[in-house]
Amino acid sequence: MNRMSLGIVGSSLAFAAFFTGCGTDSTGPAEQDLRIRFGLETLPPVHHPADNPALPDRIALGRLLFFDPILSGPKDVACATCHHPNFAWADSRQLAVGVSGVGLGPERALLDPNFNLVPRNSPTILNTAFNGLTSHGMDYDPAEAFMFWDGRVKNLETQATKPIASRVEMRGDAYAEVDAFDSVLARLRSIPKYESLFRAAFIAEGDSVNAGLIPSAINASTYGRAIAVFERAIAGANSPYDRYVNGDDKALSESQKRGLELFFTKGNCIACHGGPMLSDYTFRCQGVLQFGPGKSVPGKDFGRWEKTQDEADRWAFRTPTLRNVELTAPYMHDGALATLEDVVEFYDRGCGDDPTIPLSRMDPALFKLHLTAQEKADLVAFMKALTDPGPQISVPESVPSGLAPPR
Repeated sequence: MNRMSLGIVGSSLAFAAFFTGCGTDSTGPAEQDLRIRFGLETLPPVHHPADNPALPDRIALGRLLFFDPILSGPKDVACATCHHPNFAWADSRQLAVGVSGVGLGPERALLDPNFNLVPRNSPTILNTAFNGLTSHGMDYDPAEAFMFWDGRVKNLETQATKPIASRVEMRGDAYAEVDAFDSVLARLRSIPKYESLFRAAFIAEGDSVNAGLIPSAINASTYGRAIAVFERAIAGANSPYDRYVNGDDKALSESQKRGLELFFTKGNCIACHGGPMLSDYTFRCQGVLQFGPGKSVPGKDFGRWEKTQDEADRWAFRTPTLRNVELTAPYMHDGALATLEDVVEFYDRGCGDDPTIPLSRMDPALFKLHLTAQEKADLVAFMKALTDPGPQISVPESVPSGLAPPR
């Protein structure tokens, strides 16, 4: 299990050492050609909104909230249940088990037949601080970054408020969807320790409470900001790929370098997975077979369309980052593909797997690649070079509610 003290959580702000890199000066012409030829980029420093700076007290509060089951209706699910440090901040399951589940990760099981699995795969939140970043030079506004597979909300502060209203994720039948957020805030306000932690983390709100202007420092804004600032602390750019980009010629194996070149050329991965986050953050229909072989419900999940009702968005899902992809199997929006090898085979076929989705709706970047066995192996090797587990953040020994954090 990953371990670190609460105090060290705050030190995770010192990511600049990762981002600036410490490459050598021995870069040869051939190595320079790969980096310059493909415009390779590592990650910049984390950007924090003006109203949500990376204050240690605020990050520490967000960490406690993230691991506290008090946020769920039946008090049996925390944010960390589906985004756990033991599983690269995901859950290593095809589909998540929220309310009425027992256990953690692949061993977690649904006990109550009145509840279903969460119908989409849990993405990692490692480096989610960079959602929407496609180039260092872009006019990047994290407040406009799409969240969730269907992009139904923007920015981490807003995203943090949504799972508690989902029946299968965290709400259960404890209260109506419309009452979920207020009910959770009321619970937090009833816990003196949380009230004092919120006042310390949000000075302006704490001063307003002390002045008798507001009854509590716990509100929708401070709740969302606390969880978001903690999630931004879960970031890192020290993978072999990052070290290579920063000048370490030996950071990648020869197979990984061949895979890198394939990624940008014959493999056509760059069509969707460019930039420092290896994602263009657009929405694409790729004909993934819903839930995989033997479990398919063809075309049932309409993806982005469920938010926009625009026919052009039917069956389209947000392009995920490939950072740490080695650690976050299974893959695709519904976890239909079990291994990286399966993913490469899917794109090599180039025609999608769901026969109910019209070819006219398929992403034009999808076509037969005709990769050799060695090329497929090299692509997988390159994707494994994107692995950086990030900062060592542990499960709190206890949380203010007195409930057991997932561990």
